[in-house]
Amino acid sequence: MTILALHGLGGSRASILRSLPDGLRSHVVAPDVRAHGASTLLGEGDDFALEALAAECADALAAEHDGSPVAIVGVSMGAAIGLRIALSGRFRIDRVAFLRPSFTHEAMPANLAVFPVIAELLERHGPRRALPALRASGSYDAIRSLSPVGAEALEMQVTQPLAWERRARLLEIPRDPAYRHGELGTLRAPTVVLASPRDPVHPLHVAEEWAAGLRCRLLVSPARDDGAPAVMAWYREQLGSFLTGL
Repeated sequence: MTILALHGLGGSRASILRSLPDGLRSHVVAPDVRAHGASTLLGEGDDFALEALAAECADALAAEHDGSPVAIVGVSMGAAIGLRIALSGRFRIDRVAFLRPSFTHEAMPANLAVFPVIAELLERHGPRRALPALRASGSYDAIRSLSPVGAEALEMQVTQPLAWERRARLLEIPRDPAYRHGELGTLRAPTVVLASPRDPVHPLHVAEEWAAGLRCRLLVSPARDDGAPAVMAWYREQLGSFLTGL
């Protein structure tokens, strides 16, 4: 079995690999999505449509694929991209794990509205002044009041290398729905949804909608603000169990 691991918005292959048990990492294809990680691709508009990103990630998988069944692990944006790949029929899908899904059937759902705000702050203030501008914004305060860990993750969107050059990803990607009404029910592979409570960017109600549409199990971790290392260990344990047996 080959594992396709797909990171979230603003993340990289390194971030999704940390979610996998050590013993499974030798079987993994983990591409950096356009304008993320080591990718040299930028773009605008349609370049960041989820179908376009899914096609690029599928090409990366095909380049290393040995013909074995594929398991997909995707977090947040990676869950949306992974769903598009799983439904494409391009590969024989063995099983799928969606971690903290955040995209829905809507364009720009409320939980993702902060990302275009960050893109605008980067555009207006540049990379050096965007962080204090973000901390002064109402969008940041609303998230920090619920989850300091979530707020720290938003700060990384403006402090990481090439944040200004890659700001279009924050503006464009959240505009694209992950699926159409009824489409989740067409995925036939064994599936699980993993989620965390008190996570305003990846709200539990979105994970519940995914699990209901997919007719699959929903497993909920402790809150990340109660201890991030323990939650990461929980995700590794759940993924290890799911990927090595059903």
